[in-house]
Formats: sequence, C-alpha cells, structure tokens
Amino acid sequence: MAFALPWLLLLIPPVLGLVWLWYRRRQPPVRKVAGLWLWQKALRKGRARRRFDLRLLLLLLSALLTTLALALPRISLDRPGELVLVLDASASMAATDVSPSRLERAKTLARERLAASPRAVLVVAGSQVQTFGPAPGRSLLATLEGLQPEAASSNLKLAIARGRALLPGARVLTIADQAPPPETDGYLNVAGNGSNVGITAIGPGFVAVANAGPGLWRGELLVDGQRYALEVPASGYSSLEVPSATPSARIVGNDTLALDNQARFSRRLVRVELSGRSPALERLLALLGTSRGSPGELAFEVGTPRREPTRFTVFFAEQASGQATVFDVERTLPYLRGAELVGYSLPIPPPPQAPGWRPLAISATGQVLAWYHQAGVYLPPAERLQNLPAFPVLLYNLVAPRGEIKSGLLDPSETLLPRPSPDQPLPPTRTVQMAPWLALLAALLLAAEFYFFQYRVLHRRLETQVSPSAP
Repeated sequence: MAFALPWLLLLIPPVLGLVWLWYRRRQPPVRKVAGLWLWQKALRKGRARRRFDLRLLLLLLSALLTTLALALPRISLDRPGELVLVLDASASMAATDVSPSRLERAKTLARERLAASPRAVLVVAGSQVQTFGPAPGRSLLATLEGLQPEAASSNLKLAIARGRALLPGARVLTIADQAPPPETDGYLNVAGNGSNVGITAIGPGFVAVANAGPGLWRGELLVDGQRYALEVPASGYSSLEVPSATPSARIVGNDTLALDNQARFSRRLVRVELSGRSPALERLLALLGTSRGSPGELAFEVGTPRREPTRFTVFFAEQASGQATVFDVERTLPYLRGAELVGYSLPIPPPPQAPGWRPLAISATGQVLAWYHQAGVYLPPAERLQNLPAFPVLLYNLVAPRGEIKSGLLDPSETLLPRPSPDQPLPPTRTVQMAPWLALLAALLLAAEFYFFQYRVLHRRLETQVSPSAP
C-alpha cells in the first residue's frame, strides 16, 4: 500500500489522543442513587474490573480510518499480462563485472518475466533488431537461452518501437546496461562498475586505446609481434604510433571485456567504374590503388549530371565557363576533410540538370563552383583540378575508406562500459484507490455509534416521559 500524502499519517497519534480526551472529559450523565455509600461501592467495583468500552473503540476506529483516507492510500495489483521484453545484446553486455556476465544476469531477469506472461514478444537489440513472438512467454525461453552478445552497439529505441508494433497495448520492459530510453514502461539495469581497457581505433601507423577504469592504466600493447608500453588516463584515451601501415594489435592481459582487446587493419583494392576519357583522373586513380571493373563500388563519369545517381558517383564537367575564387564550402561533408578549397580559383561548371543537387562550393558573389548530392559529387573538369592540392586529398577521402578492412569492436561507447542506472519497475496492472472505502467504513462506524449510544438512549428517555402513570 502506498500513500499520496504520507505526511498526514503523522496526525494519527494526536487525532486519536484528542478523541480519547474528549470522550473521557464529556459531561457525565446524572444518576439517581439511594445513598452515596452505594455509589462509592459501585465505583470501587468498577475500578477493580473495568468493562470493555465499545463506544470509545468505535470513535477511535472512525477517527483512524478518516485520517488514513485523507492520506489517499492506494493498493497496486500486479497481475501477469501481455509483455514486450527488450533485451540489450550489445558488446558491453559481455562484460564480466556482474557474475557471470551482464548478459547472463539479464537472461535470469528476463526468464522470470517471460515465464509469468501469457503472451509476450522478445526483442533482441544488437547490431540488428530481432523479434520473436507474439507467443506464450514460456515458449520463448528456449530462444532466450541461445542469445550471445554481439560486437556492436544496440538501438533500444528502434527495438522498443518494433516490439510495440507486434503487441500493441502491452507493457514494455527493457533489460540493459545502458541508460533507459524514455519510450520504455519499465527498466532493469544489469551494469556493473568494472574496469576495462580496449582498442577503439586502428589505422595506418596508429592504434588508439581507451580506459574505462577509475585510475591510470599502465600496460602493454602487442603490435605485429612487438611489445609497446602504454599509459592510458582514467576514463580517457591514448594513441600509439607504429611503423606498420596495416597493423594487427592486441592488449596483453585480461580484463572485464574481451571483445575489444584485439583489432586489425588492412586494405584491399577498391573497384571503380570510369565512364569517359580523363587521363589526369586515370593516373590519380591508379596511384590510389584502385582496380577497374563493372559494376564498381564507386563510379566516375565525365559530363553534367542528368539524373539522380543510384550509387555514389563523382561527376566531372566536360567544360567550364570562366572561373571564380571559392569563398565558402559545405563543411559537414566527411570527404572534404583536409581538402582545403577556400581561397583557390575554380572553373565554373554548368549547373546539374537533375533534382537533389546542392551547392558544395560557392564564390563571394554566389556562383556555384561545385555541387554535391547524398549519393554523389559534381566537380569542374579534372584537367583543371589536377594541379590543385585539394584534388588528390578529396579523391583519397572518397576512395580510401571503401578499401579499409577493420576487425575488432572499435566502439568507444562499448569499451567505456555503461554504468549502473536506477531501475524503473513496471507500472502495476491495476491500482485501487482505498480512500473512498476507508471513508465509507468510518461513516458506518459513526452511524453505528450514533444508533447504539445516542439514538436508542434518547428514544428510551422519550418513551419513559410520555408513558402513562401506573394506576
């Protein structure tokens, strides 16, 4: 039982005390006795053996129930019903700072809820969202046992939305180690406070390591068979420069999470498709380590865009009219990183003849010198760009990421391990307000007190006064 105004419970002792005091100090009734000595004798007998005072008990109970009703008590009933259970299966759930692991602890909690549910949906949030059901909760227990953490982060919001769509109206319970999304009805946390160190980034000539522990980490990193000493600050990062362009790294020793202790970086040839003749572009693509083939992962075309590209395509204008100095560029595009265009003079290409293209670089007078699309780039002629320092950087940014092969967790949010958050129990299936019933019971007790100890006594007196005298 819970109270909406629990502070009113402090009034119970003084209220009951006032009722008792008022009852004991009320005007005693006039009694006619034959002699005073008989009255005193009766009083002594009454003190020796007191009778049960029903009237006082009724008054005290009605005062107690009235005070309880003012505190607005309610009783929550939690009966098993339909349930959407969302289970986090991200990489951090493999951490062993909760015995035997975070995921195994989550399975134990999920098993109890599913077994009690007559109809349920199990949603597993990992690199992809998997749904099982609707079905009786017990039939999903076998699926639950086979779940394993994945080397990726999870999208709990998407998982909750998928579960609600399969079982509308059911309560949603999320079991995870990360902070609860607001869309869930209930939440159980299975995170711990263990220390962990992991590789969060790897590339040509470098390895980055993160430390989730509360103190400085001193350890060793094994890169291509050679040991390197490394220090990583608490809740921070450190990077290590290595001579290899394709490093393979491993943290020496064991910690809470094993999925982020190894990583590898390598490259492969990117297959490109080139339409049109551009010697400058062909030479640069050869230097970037690409191979020609169809269909290509990346397409290059010479000409003005006349359609929306269905794959990422780099267009080069065949000709340009005049030129202007770049005044500003769209800085949110990742392939412009390190490609400095502001201040350089570019030819002005004809505008694209397809929808969806936006200005990438503009002059001070608003002339568009380059265009971009969500699936492409449109640039001036390649021969007019080949001597520009930003040109090879731009093409490298477009080609190189597609040829990179990385293995390992490489996710800082998982390596730093989500920490415990307060649980949020599921709301009860039914809440009964007790205040009206307590008030009604108090009124019935007062009515009984009035009838037995006031109305009946008054009625007898009236009957005695109006009755005829005996002959």
